[in-house]
Amino acid sequence: MRYSLRRTVMVLLFLALTILCGESAGVSLSLLLRRGVRFFDIAGAMIPPDMSYGRIVLAPLWATVQMSLAGTGIGAVLGLVGGSFASAYLNPHAWLRVPFKAVIHLIRTIPALILALLCTFLVGLGTLAGTLALSIYTTAVMARMGYEDMENADQKAAKALEAAGCGRLRAFIRTILPVVLAGYLINVLYMLEANVRHAAILGYVGAGGIGLLLNERLAWREYSEVGMILLLLYGVVILTEGVSEWLCQVLSGKRHLSRTEKTVLGLVLAGLFLSSFQTLVLPDTDGKGIAAAAAMVQGIIHPDWSMICSLAHDGVPWLLYETFCIAFLGTLGGTVIAAWFSFTASFRLFPAPAALASRLILLLIRTVPVFVYGLMWIRVTGPGPFAGVLTLTLCSVGLLAKRFLIAIDDIHLEPYRACRVMGVSAVRSIRWAVLPQLGPRYGAAILYRLDINLRDAAILGLVGAGGIGTPLILAMMHYEWAAAGALLWGMVGMVTVVEIFSEWLRKKQRINNMS
Repeated sequence: MRYSLRRTVMVLLFLALTILCGESAGVSLSLLLRRGVRFFDIAGAMIPPDMSYGRIVLAPLWATVQMSLAGTGIGAVLGLVGGSFASAYLNPHAWLRVPFKAVIHLIRTIPALILALLCTFLVGLGTLAGTLALSIYTTAVMARMGYEDMENADQKAAKALEAAGCGRLRAFIRTILPVVLAGYLINVLYMLEANVRHAAILGYVGAGGIGLLLNERLAWREYSEVGMILLLLYGVVILTEGVSEWLCQVLSGKRHLSRTEKTVLGLVLAGLFLSSFQTLVLPDTDGKGIAAAAAMVQGIIHPDWSMICSLAHDGVPWLLYETFCIAFLGTLGGTVIAAWFSFTASFRLFPAPAALASRLILLLIRTVPVFVYGLMWIRVTGPGPFAGVLTLTLCSVGLLAKRFLIAIDDIHLEPYRACRVMGVSAVRSIRWAVLPQLGPRYGAAILYRLDINLRDAAILGLVGAGGIGTPLILAMMHYEWAAAGALLWGMVGMVTVVEIFSEWLRKKQRINNMS
């Protein structure tokens, strides 16, 4: 009885929060129904794509892939080192470990696009800025994943070796590192997929790659050429997804390679990684980068407190609230769509042709950069937070559906099949035999996506889709570092609070499962 009452209260609070966020973000279903067809105006103008434009796209597209490979490779290595340094077993000194974790968290809260904009001030325009930004972002994310896996690993064997006279570092390398390494590399592959999409928009702030070309064609409204850019980018995403899935099977032991095949694979990966540095150009050492870095640090150390304390609509608190509303509603909308796709795209629940078609649609949704979605939705709603909600809804679908599909692949289907044999309908069988197994995994994926959306909402400032992004990007472009520092600290605080709440929910869920 008490559990039922608590659950009812939680549902009512969730509904109240949804309504409040909807009112604050200006969500209007009637407007969406009335003008929703305008979303397809730009999409229709992209079809058919200008095939002759393809030869112009190939060079910047390859530069985008190279940025992704270099940034992911560098970040993966540094992330493994950083994760080991932050591990409580390898580094028992809290006075070193805790500040390092704080720095990792601080970097992780800043979107890759904002990091790229910062890097352009340091090293100038071009692919070096984009590669540096992706390296920093990947290092922070992978270091966080790395030290969490290391601290959760069984340390009995390491402690036994250490007690027998083996050094702590050697014991760590021989016992803990091999246990977490396969999972770490699988996460690196997921990070590579994400970085390919991140790299596609970094050119928007001058950080090289295909984003610069995409921004130019959109500005000139050459939509058939934009369609060609997105078509080739779609091909890269499909290829990356396929290779990543194959490598994940190898790393997880589902697919076995001979020693020769492993050698060839290692040489190919090493060749790709080394070739990714060809487009990098070293910065001009004229001292401007050092001066820019000093100004940034000064702004972060001494932010504009009047913005932080202001309750006006241009103050940090209101902008953070609006950003949270956009991220929350975007995650909610993306969850609904992704939940549908997670079943229709599952080879375990649907016939292969239908599931494959759904997966190709999901890849198409994931291919389109966030600011293209933003421009398309602004034609429907006009500038403002409602366009941001709809943009993040579509941007959330890809990652959520992928996480949901992984969860479906791991569940036991015997109860579902038993229900079907007894004549229970497919919908009711899924409701009673599948959903109870998926609840915790789906919840974890949703919380993870909300964390990402809180940061990605800053990207929406590029197209005026509400939130903290527009004033943050404008402040950085006008070198108003005190204002930028205030907005960045606001973002860090908001993401930290949501992350603490998410961790509390996860711990509570684990306790409930054990009981």
